Amino acid sequence: MPADAALCARDTDLPGLGAVLNASSVSRTIDLGNFRHSYLNYKPRTNCVAGLVPVDGSLGAWVAMTYPRSRWPEIRNRPKWNNGPQKAVYLDDACTVFVPLALERRLRKARQLSDDTSRTALLSRLGLANHPLRILRYKPGRRIVLRADGPHGPIAVIKMHADRATYDRAFAGAVYANAMGGPAVIGTAPDDLAIATAWTPGHALSPQSAPRDFNLAGAMLAQHHVMGPKDKLSDWKPPALHQTVQTVSTLMPELETQAQRLASQLPELDASELVALHGDFSADQVIRDGHVTVILDWDRAARGPAARDLGSALARLDLDEIEGFETGEARTALLEGYGAVRTLPPGKVIAAHRAHALFALAVEAFRARSADWDQQMRSVLGRVEEICQNPPIPATKGTIPGLAKALEPEHMRTGFGKKPKAITLTRLKPGRRAMVQYVLPDGQVLLGKLRAKGADRNAPHFQSKLRAAGLDGCDGVGVAAVTGTVDDPAIWLQEQVPGHALIDVQDGSAPAKRDAMRRTGRALAKLHGTPVQTTRQWTHADEWAVLEKALSGGPHDDLLSLAKARLDGLPRAPHVGLHRDFYFDQVLVTPDTIWLVDLDLYAVGDAAIDLGNFLAHLDELALRHGEDPSHFAALQDAFLQGYSDLASLPDMQRVNSFRWISLARHIAIAARFPDRRHAIPAVEALCRSELSKVQ
Repeated sequence: MPADAALCARDTDLPGLGAVLNASSVSRTIDLGNFRHSYLNYKPRTNCVAGLVPVDGSLGAWVAMTYPRSRWPEIRNRPKWNNGPQKAVYLDDACTVFVPLALERRLRKARQLSDDTSRTALLSRLGLANHPLRILRYKPGRRIVLRADGPHGPIAVIKMHADRATYDRAFAGAVYANAMGGPAVIGTAPDDLAIATAWTPGHALSPQSAPRDFNLAGAMLAQHHVMGPKDKLSDWKPPALHQTVQTVSTLMPELETQAQRLASQLPELDASELVALHGDFSADQVIRDGHVTVILDWDRAARGPAARDLGSALARLDLDEIEGFETGEARTALLEGYGAVRTLPPGKVIAAHRAHALFALAVEAFRARSADWDQQMRSVLGRVEEICQNPPIPATKGTIPGLAKALEPEHMRTGFGKKPKAITLTRLKPGRRAMVQYVLPDGQVLLGKLRAKGADRNAPHFQSKLRAAGLDGCDGVGVAAVTGTVDDPAIWLQEQVPGHALIDVQDGSAPAKRDAMRRTGRALAKLHGTPVQTTRQWTHADEWAVLEKALSGGPHDDLLSLAKARLDGLPRAPHVGLHRDFYFDQVLVTPDTIWLVDLDLYAVGDAAIDLGNFLAHLDELALRHGEDPSHFAALQDAFLQGYSDLASLPDMQRVNSFRWISLARHIAIAARFPDRRHAIPAVEALCRSELSKVQ
C-alpha cells in the first residue's frame, strides 16, 4: 500500500513497521499459519503492535511487535520469551518479534487459554466446563473475546480483561444489560478478570439491513435511555481531541492543519439530559432474531447525554457510507425508531456528538488495515467539516403516545395487576403503530397493540366477533382471543397464538409446503365465508388510491394508467369480510390450525383483493431472489385449490387484476428496502406486461 510505504519511510526508528503493518502476510512466510488481523496500535518511533487470530478461530493467537534498535537487545533477551516450552519468533533484521498468546505480558490471565489443564479449570469456574472455545476478537494487552460452543452451536461469550478497573466496568455493564433484558450473566471469575454471558442468537445489523430493523434498534436504544438506572453508572468522558489530531498528523502530515482546525471548530458538547448510555453504540452492536432486538457490549456503559449514543451510531454509518454503502435510510429509520419512543435531542446537539464521534474515528481505517486508509481518512475529515458547517436536522414522525409507558414494566404492573416478566417491542411503524409482547409471571404471553392516533376500539371488537362466529381454532382456522384493554397507555391485548410463520414452512418438503398452502387457502375461504362483522368498506377506488399514492410523482405513470383501466373494467362482485393485508407473514401454521393474524384492517370488500394480494407477495418474493415469476406457481395453485375447496373462486382474470395491481405497489415498497431494490426493474416489467394484456 503506497500510504503504508510512505509512513514506513518517515518512521525510520521502527525498522519493522512494514512487517507489523502486514503481520498477517508475514506470519505465513515464517510458517506460523493463516491469521486474520484483529488489532493495531501504533506509537510513532516507539512501537507498533498487531493482534493476529487464526482464521479458524482456534486459540493459537499471536501478537506481532516492532521496536527501535536501541531497545532490541532487551526485547531479544527476555528470558520468558526464549526459555519456555513456547517461544517467541524473532525477525532480528527488522527488530520485530511474534509472541504467542501463552507469553502475553499484559493480558496475563489469557495465558491459561493455551494450557489444557488451566483452560479446563477456568471454564469450570465460569460454569462452562468442557465447552470448546473459539476466538472472536483479540486486542493484545487489553482484552480477548471468545465464544463457547455446545453440541448444538454457540452458547456463551467470554471476555477476559487486562486489569481490574476494566473488568469492574465490564461487569457493571453486563449486570446492567442483563437487568434490561439483555444476555444473562452465566458466570464470573473475578480472579481471572473473566465474565461469561449467554450467547445471543440472530444477526447483527449492517448497512444492508432493512429499515424496520433500524426502527427497532432506535426504539430499543430509546427504551434504555428512558428506563436505564443511570445513577448506578460512572460519568461518560468525551474523546480526547488532541490524541486524534496527533495520530492524524503522524499518519498523514499533510492533514495536520486540517485536523487542528477541525478540532478547534468542533461544537461544544451539551452535557444536559443525562441518561444511561451504551457508550459505544453502533449498528453492529444490535442483534435481531425474529421479533427480538438486543443491544450487546455494554462494557462502556456510562451516565451521559442521550445524543452521544445517537451521534456514535450515525458516525459509524458515516464510515460505512465512506466505504461505499448507502446508509441514508438506515440513519433516518434509526432516528425515527428512537423518536417513536422518546423525543429526540435537538438536531444540532445530535450533530455535535456525531461530529465528535466521527472525528475520533478518523484513523479507524488505518487500524482496520483498509487498503485505502489514507483516502478514507481524508473523507472522514471532509464529512466532519460538512456536519459542522451544515448540521443535519432530523425530521421524525413524532412519538407514539404511550409507547414508552407500554415498554416500562413497573407502569404496566398497573394495567396487568402484576409486573410482566419480559416486555419486547416486536413491531414498529414510526408515526403509526406498534406491537409489544408481554410475558406474564404465570407464563401467559400476550400481544399489545397501540396506535399513534389513539385507542383502537374497532379491531378488538370485530376480532372478538369473528372468533365468536366460529374462527376460534376448533375447526382448523382461528384468530387470537382478545383478552382486554388498558387505558394508559391505550393498548388492546390478545393472546399470542402458536405456530410457525407460513414463509418458514417453505423450508420443508414439497408435500408439506403444498399442504400448508392448501390449508392457508381454506383458511382465507373460511374468513370470507364468515358473516361480516364490520361496516367498514374497502372499495376498488380505495385500492386505486393506495397505488396512486405509492407511484405518483415517479416514472411509472403508465402503470397507473394501466391499473386504472383494469379496475374501471371490473364488474361488481359480492362482498365478503376481507383481511385486507393477506400474505404469508399473516399466517401461522400448526399441525391442526391455521391462525390468521393482524386483522386490524378488516373491512367489507371484493374477495379477489385478498387472493390477488397473496399471490402478488409470492411473485415479489420470487423476483427478489432472482427467480422466474413462476417459481412459486405450484404453491400458488395449491393455495387457490384450498380456497376453492370451501368457496367459489372469483373469476381468475379478476383475481389477477388485483394481483398485478398489488405487485405494482411493491415497486414503491422495494425502493425503501436496500435488499429489494435490485428487483424493481423485474417487478415493473412483469406488471407492465400483465396489465397491458387485453381482458
